[in-house]
Amino acid sequence: MNRWGKISFSVLSALAAVACTATVAPVNGPVAPIAPSIATQPTNQTVTAGQTATFTVMANGTAPLTYQWQKNGTNIAGVTSASYTTSATTTSDSGSTFDVVVSNSAGTATSNPATLTVNTAAVAPAITTQPANQTVTAGQTATFSVAASGTAPLSYQWKKNGTAVSGATSASYTTPASSSSDNGALFNVVVSNASGSVTSNIATLTVNAASATLQVTTTQLAGATLSGAYSATLSASGGTTPYAWSLASGSLPTGLTLSSAGTISGTPTSAGSFPFTVQVTDTASHSASANLSVNVGNPVVSVAIASPANN
Repeated sequence: MNRWGKISFSVLSALAAVACTATVAPVNGPVAPIAPSIATQPTNQTVTAGQTATFTVMANGTAPLTYQWQKNGTNIAGVTSASYTTSATTTSDSGSTFDVVVSNSAGTATSNPATLTVNTAAVAPAITTQPANQTVTAGQTATFSVAASGTAPLSYQWKKNGTAVSGATSASYTTPASSSSDNGALFNVVVSNASGSVTSNIATLTVNAASATLQVTTTQLAGATLSGAYSATLSASGGTTPYAWSLASGSLPTGLTLSSAGTISGTPTSAGSFPFTVQVTDTASHSASANLSVNVGNPVVSVAIASPANN
């Protein structure tokens, strides 16, 4: 009987017929199991080399459900729960796919594959070239530089006497024009990335007092004689020796040259007045100039007049 409720029936006996009513209670039969289905798929995971990754699935279906995780289509031994945590990853694991087969007595369901991305572990910075001591003359700038290795991006913060220099956040730092108060200042740099930081050695700034103003002290040159040997030495004062001389404008007399040491020499081949400008430059790249000229005259011819002989 597969129906239930109230049933009316008659009982016949030798004496008479009797009407009866009986109530039949429902009887539950076995329920067919429901095959598994994936309710929540595993998701892609991104980790850094050395870290683990965890993949999780949620499934519906008649219990008990069994799970078998796969990596790149191959069963992973012993991984039979609703979640799977990998061992420490390496970059060779990047791009691997993970899925899971969920089973019960009614069937199986396979999840979508989830991809594992493994990024290279960041390397903390290291100083490969330390900043060097710098020596300048008051009024000049000084540049400090560092070279560092490590996973990009690297950030830099220069310090002067232990205090961060505002805006000095690159691999090199150029000071403003220096003064005597900067003499002995200490500079270093902190290099950082996501994995840590490293501090460079200290570099010292030496600021020398500025020399007297560079100037050309030669104001006039001796004249020259046509076709005669000529030599004159230019002089200067101030600045930082040694000096380098050059012709800034104009022309020397034909046959004469100016050496970088400041000597005008040669044999002039043309007469006349020759104006020109000389320039002197010191080792600090300061320069000064002066307008000069060389007059080339014809040679003086001596004429001897003989006295008449007495008769």
